[in-house]
Amino acid sequence: MARIIEVRHPKTCPSSLHLKVGDMLVFSATGGHIREGDQGVQFLGAYCTAAIATDGNIIAPAGTPNHAIFLAHTPGNAVIDVVTGDPWRAFDTTRLALIIEA
Repeated sequence: MARIIEVRHPKTCPSSLHLKVGDMLVFSATGGHIREGDQGVQFLGAYCTAAIATDGNIIAPAGTPNHAIFLAHTPGNAVIDVVTGDPWRAFDTTRLALIIEA
């Protein structure tokens, strides 16, 4: 069964993660990208958390994204960068190696 793996603090994450095909990594981050191995992992994008109000409207804060999402879709190895902080002025990058198993 595929898993949603939430990582609240990318800097405290181990530098190498073992995933299974179908796993989704959800980082508390403002962005990210794939350094190597883009055939095994896909960067789905940077997203803002939103909520549904009691009247049915979607409420989202103004500002930078707060989640970066990656999907492991085929076995192999990949290296990703996860960006935290202000993406325009004071960002920090965490590099992680992914080992994706069937």
